[in-house]
Amino acid sequence: MTYLYDAMRFLPLTALAAAVAYLPFAILLHVKRKPYPFIRHLANYLLIGYFFALIYVTFFWALTRNVQEDAVRLHLLPGDSFLYAFQYDGGLWSSQIMWNVCLFIPLGGLLPCVFSPLRSGAWKTVLICLLLSLGIETVQYFVGRIADMDDVICNVLGGMFGRALYTVAAWAFGKTRLFSPIFTDRAKAPGHVAAILVLSLIVIVPTALDLLNAALPYGLFPIAG
Repeated sequence: MTYLYDAMRFLPLTALAAAVAYLPFAILLHVKRKPYPFIRHLANYLLIGYFFALIYVTFFWALTRNVQEDAVRLHLLPGDSFLYAFQYDGGLWSSQIMWNVCLFIPLGGLLPCVFSPLRSGAWKTVLICLLLSLGIETVQYFVGRIADMDDVICNVLGGMFGRALYTVAAWAFGKTRLFSPIFTDRAKAPGHVAAILVLSLIVIVPTALDLLNAALPYGLFPIAG
C-alpha cells in the first residue's frame, strides 16, 4: 500500500510529539506516587501518538503529496469509491479503501485499553469511531477537501476490526499479570465468536473480490469492466 508506506515516514516525528505531550502527565503521576502500570503508560502514549498521526494524515498529508482533489467535494452515495478501486485502482487491497480501513484499526484497539468503560460493549467504541470519522469528513469539506461517505464506512470497519482485535487479545492475555491492567475480558463466548467473524470478514471479503477481478493479473473472472 503506497499510502501506508508514505505515512510511515512520519512516525518518528509523531512518536516524538506524543512523548513531549505525555511526559507532563507521567511526571505528575510519579510526583504524586500513584501506582500506574507501565502497560497503561504505553497504551496512553500510543493513543496520543495515534491522534497526532491522525490529525496529520487527515488534514496535512495531502498537501505534501500534491493530491489532486475532485471538483465534486461531497460524495454522499456509498459505493462509488469501492467500484472505482475495484475497476481502476489495482484492486481493493492496493487502493485508498484499505488505507482508510487501516487508519482506524489502532483507534478501535486502543480506546478500550485506555478507557475502561469501553471494555464492555463493543458498540461504544464503534460509535466513537463513527462520530470521529463523521467529524473529520465534515471538517475536511469546510476546509476545501473531499467529504466521502465511503471513507466513513471504511473508518468504521477499521474501528470494528481494531475492537475485535481487542476482544481476542483480552480473551488470550487478559489474565496475565502484564496485560491485565488494559485487557479486561468481559465478552462472553458469543462475543469472541463475533470478534473472530469480524476479523475474518474484513480480511476475506476484499481478498476474495480481488481474486475474482479479472482486471488484475491474478484475477479469475471478468467481474470488473
